[in-house]
Amino acid sequence: MDISAFIQSYFIDPVWERTGYNAVNTVVYAAIALGALYLIWRFFEKKNISIDRAFWAGAMGFVLWGSSLRVLTDSVDAGTMAKTLGLAQAGLGGWFGGLAQAAYPLLLSSHLLDYGPLTVTPGIYVMTAALFLLCIGRGWAFKRPYLAAGVGLAGGALNLLLLLPMMKHWDYAAIPIALSLLAGALFYYGLKWKDRKHLLPVMGQALDGAATWVAIDFFGPASGQNYFEQHVLSRAIGEGTPLGFGLFFLLKIGFAALAVWAIRKEDLDVRLKNLVLLVIAIIGFAPGLRDLLRMLCGT
Repeated sequence: MDISAFIQSYFIDPVWERTGYNAVNTVVYAAIALGALYLIWRFFEKKNISIDRAFWAGAMGFVLWGSSLRVLTDSVDAGTMAKTLGLAQAGLGGWFGGLAQAAYPLLLSSHLLDYGPLTVTPGIYVMTAALFLLCIGRGWAFKRPYLAAGVGLAGGALNLLLLLPMMKHWDYAAIPIALSLLAGALFYYGLKWKDRKHLLPVMGQALDGAATWVAIDFFGPASGQNYFEQHVLSRAIGEGTPLGFGLFFLLKIGFAALAVWAIRKEDLDVRLKNLVLLVIAIIGFAPGLRDLLRMLCGT
């Protein structure tokens, strides 16, 4: 197999065929992400940029923006947005039918949200990270530390507004939210982890695990949606045991708790500690929010 065929088979085809990740692209993407993370940390260290509350707020804002934007693409690709528009035009759109009639024709005709390299992983993650770092840099240069948070939250709020006419499965979506909050409460009151930097990684991983569990094991069969886990290891855990993705949920919480505990104990640079904790939170909240919103909208 030559290089072009290798890239086509392991990197391009899985995107267009919607088959998820494989062992090869998982390793390559992980290596690239780790390399990028190292370079970012060294740059922040050189420029003396702190991973402080404003930085966390900006990162969480862009997680919301990126995840909700991805679900808008899911809704276009699955036909959910077009179906919702049809119901609204027939007078069956409910409270937010007017919003659907105003916004959805433009979104569908523009093709900006069509399934493509920049609207699905890994492209959307790269684009989101680049925009976040650009806003962080501008905020740092102009002494506006919460610029990234404002931009990310505004974009995320707009995306949620556009998703609102499609939101209907609140009963299933409430379960992952409750489990994430419960996990946070257990560590807050049980282990006395009062710092948000220690709670958010656990809550993010809990949300991801719970949303995957509920979507695949409960919502999918009940709604007829064909949900599946895209990541190789996660899929093996969920499909290889009688506990299903409930085991995946528990392991996600255990992984996050162990990682946070180890980071708290290690004598490392504070900036590096905060960056690692933030990354653990992001890789939980980003897919968790996407799965939650997909389930809520039925895409």
